[in-house]
Amino acid sequence: MRSFCLVIIASLAAQPLYANDAFERLKAKYKALQDGKAILPSLTEAIPEPQMAASNKQVMRQQDLSGTIPAGEELILGVELGKLVLGQVFGFKTEDGAKLSLFDMTQAFDFAIETDFDNESASGWIRNTNNTFTLSHLEDGTWSVTTNGRSTIISAEKIDLEDDFYIELGLYEQWFDVNFDADYGTLTLNTQSNRPLPIEEKLAREQRAKNTYRTRNEARAPLQKHDYQPISKPLLDIQASVNASESSDTSHNISVLGSNDLAYFNTQYYFAINDENEIISARLSGSRYSNDADLLGFLNATTIEFGDIRSTQINPLQKKNTFLGARFSNTPLSYNGGNSINLIGNIQAGWDVEVYRNQLLLTSQFNVTDGQYEFQDLPLVFGYNEIELVFYGPQGQVSRENRSYYVSSTGQSAGEFVYDISFVDEGERLFDQNTLNDNDKNGFSTLIRADYGVTDWWSLSIGSQIHHEEGFEQYDQQSFGSEISLFGEALLSIDSLEQDNGDYERRYQVDTSVLDQSLSFIHRENLRTDEDDAETNSFESQELRLSGAIPSLKLSYQQSIEQITPDNEENYLRLTNQIGTSLGNNYLSNRLSWTDRDEGETTGDWQVQRYLNDFFWRFGNDYTISPDFDIQSFFTEISGDMSDNTSGRVRWIYDLENDSSETTLIASWQPNEFSLTSNFSYNDRTGWRTSLLGRVGIGLTQNNNTFFTRMPVSSQGTLSTRVFLDNNRNGRFDLGDRPLQNVKVETLQSYRKATTNSQGVAVLTALPSYQQTDIDIDLSQLDDPYLIRADQGVSIAPRPGSVQTLDIPVVPSLEIEGYVKELQQNGNLANKARVPVLLKDASGTVIKEATSEFDGYFLITEIVPKAYTLEIDPAYLRNFNFQKGTQIPLTGAESGVLAEQNLILRKSFEVHGYSAQLASFSRLESLRGYWRILTKRLPEITQYRYFYNQTAAGYQLYVGFSEDNQEANSLCTLLTENGVDCAVTGITRR
Repeated sequence: MRSFCLVIIASLAAQPLYANDAFERLKAKYKALQDGKAILPSLTEAIPEPQMAASNKQVMRQQDLSGTIPAGEELILGVELGKLVLGQVFGFKTEDGAKLSLFDMTQAFDFAIETDFDNESASGWIRNTNNTFTLSHLEDGTWSVTTNGRSTIISAEKIDLEDDFYIELGLYEQWFDVNFDADYGTLTLNTQSNRPLPIEEKLAREQRAKNTYRTRNEARAPLQKHDYQPISKPLLDIQASVNASESSDTSHNISVLGSNDLAYFNTQYYFAINDENEIISARLSGSRYSNDADLLGFLNATTIEFGDIRSTQINPLQKKNTFLGARFSNTPLSYNGGNSINLIGNIQAGWDVEVYRNQLLLTSQFNVTDGQYEFQDLPLVFGYNEIELVFYGPQGQVSRENRSYYVSSTGQSAGEFVYDISFVDEGERLFDQNTLNDNDKNGFSTLIRADYGVTDWWSLSIGSQIHHEEGFEQYDQQSFGSEISLFGEALLSIDSLEQDNGDYERRYQVDTSVLDQSLSFIHRENLRTDEDDAETNSFESQELRLSGAIPSLKLSYQQSIEQITPDNEENYLRLTNQIGTSLGNNYLSNRLSWTDRDEGETTGDWQVQRYLNDFFWRFGNDYTISPDFDIQSFFTEISGDMSDNTSGRVRWIYDLENDSSETTLIASWQPNEFSLTSNFSYNDRTGWRTSLLGRVGIGLTQNNNTFFTRMPVSSQGTLSTRVFLDNNRNGRFDLGDRPLQNVKVETLQSYRKATTNSQGVAVLTALPSYQQTDIDIDLSQLDDPYLIRADQGVSIAPRPGSVQTLDIPVVPSLEIEGYVKELQQNGNLANKARVPVLLKDASGTVIKEATSEFDGYFLITEIVPKAYTLEIDPAYLRNFNFQKGTQIPLTGAESGVLAEQNLILRKSFEVHGYSAQLASFSRLESLRGYWRILTKRLPEITQYRYFYNQTAAGYQLYVGFSEDNQEANSLCTLLTENGVDCAVTGITRR
């Protein structure tokens, strides 16, 4: 019966339709047995469409099905371990249960057991290398098994040896130390283990790696570098507006934010002009960055900046400022540890920015006017931090940028040294815009910071600011810092900033995690001198902060309690609560603050937002609860797209304290190339005002064609991708190659998409700086379904203010099909099922793999044409004692479908013959040494091959082999005449 079922299933697999349904037909047959049907469905007829059952009554419960399946029926069981699917195993039904394939079971559980069919044995280990496993066939037909240090004898009927070892399920339970529950109704083998299985731990590790990848969102493809150039194509963001109001004259202004490479540095420039043609704000800087830390020779710098720069921050307690100067550092360009970050970036005037941490609103800036947003010393929580910056444009745009940080260590390894040095003219800019008061000028100064990893868990930091000019109100500063990782479970941070006049600021902080919630304790103290009356003021506070998320409630929160002691005043408490949660399709955030100072005051603000079809709605207000309840103001806003290129926003604000309201109407036309926005607002106190604002980003592609975009290009990265049909398969865009239109290009980690135009070019803008991202393409919209990407993928790390170009070749794919056949001793070829087939490149790396079906057929698709080798998996040949498997080389010139790529394997055939038997040796080295001496003495015997056989007595040496005894007799005669003992012996070789 079992052999008959194998033939049936093999014949089904020869037909593609049946091959896909064979497993389902087998399940249908067992389902019929379960239902007590007298006539069982055929394995060769199609499964009928399911009909509505007249009754749900079943003759037999599913768990009773084992007794109705006849012994000898073929089984295909899916092995499950909890929610993990480990694979499928073949076997057959027995009277008491099932016998299953040893090879399939060891593959499913990933146990290192190899079989030797010639010697009717198997050996390896289970769970760990100390638990060795051996299985051998004894002369009386029984089996000897050694596992976990104990040997037992297994009766012959419990193990069958055919094309594999088929072993009773109960024996696997004993050997593997697991419990099995075979469900013959669903053809599943459920597994339970009291301790984790190696495959379970392996899959868990792989899953953790995938989760880490998803959490960190790391790129996988090789990185394509984007080197600095002598001069590059410029990128410009231009914004212009015209404004009018009831109480003032019409005005206009324009701002330009630009960037391009010059002399192997990146140059960034910004200026804004008012309606009197005066430059009201301007910046100019040059910079060069390297992730490889290869700048300035032995200094191994990552950063060089000059012009209007951000000065070195000698300690997190010190604020960064923009001054005229120069800076160089080897600080990593990406976050490398610590419990706070600085977020600084370029932005067009008039935009708002909000910062969220783990979906909780932390802070915001409104109506940025100087072309740059800045958030310093933003706190991070212990563990994972997902930082999201949300940008709101004056035309109603909403864009987002995500960054991930993980706080658990100091971020520096033992012996790692990081420095940051700048020379600045404090209070000066390259262009004097009269924006800085002379009192803020402190002359030239040097700022230095140095960090050192004492161990992998302890780092130290020192810093200093030294002024070099007399006549300014200035004080030198020194700083000290230290971070200690406490067994990876907590982070202790110490920061101190001291001035020569005795002023200081200090912070001590401990961050840890309790039940996946972040917990921090912070102690702050400072002493400052009033510049006017020279009096000193002190301040001290202790804060306990708990923050985290409750995924089941879709809730993020932060709760803090702080005791504050001002100078010469009584201390007071301040409680702050922040929550953010999703209620259906709504996102609600609320901030509540209470203090017992004076009469006690409780204030707060809340905001709710949601998407209503294609519209985004926000509503919120500010309020006071105590000492008196009062609603101070509230607002509502709705924005969204009215068509593909047009959007609108309506905003209404009501101020209850002043009994005034303001209504704003915004309409924006935003094709891909630019944006144009009209704004009209009316305030019942100040009257009306209106404005018209236009914005465009301009750059050049690799074809030197100008592109226009409404997205910013000068402050973030830009990618120009060309997708083409590589007709000559050289990986380069040449004459005769055809650009491909309507191909979707996507950056997987930064979530940007664009579609290629008639020249095959897609421009992706606003890419986060230095965030490595894979580049993916979607060819599904092309007419030819067999085109595939020719390269193995690529990733980029965009530089801000530059256009990176990328060519992606596409070629027609190659398909390989054939059969795996076994050469039998009679010379016939028989199709071989369940054989793994590998496709390897020139380096031996496995590119694709497939398993032959029931009739030996295999198919490998989506292959990039190049040099390959098609072969049978060597591990399979070794495990099943096949002596040889053919290999098929491919040159790379092939295309289309390669049919009849048949692979042949064979086992060792037994051949009977005669050899000259010589001496026996206890050591193999002695045997080989003897043979070398003998061949020097009798060179004529080198025409014969020697071999040996290991026995209990040692190693027996044989010379020559032929099917008749004449050659062996002649060889023995020659050896005997020269004093060498020799005997002609009949022997069987494989």
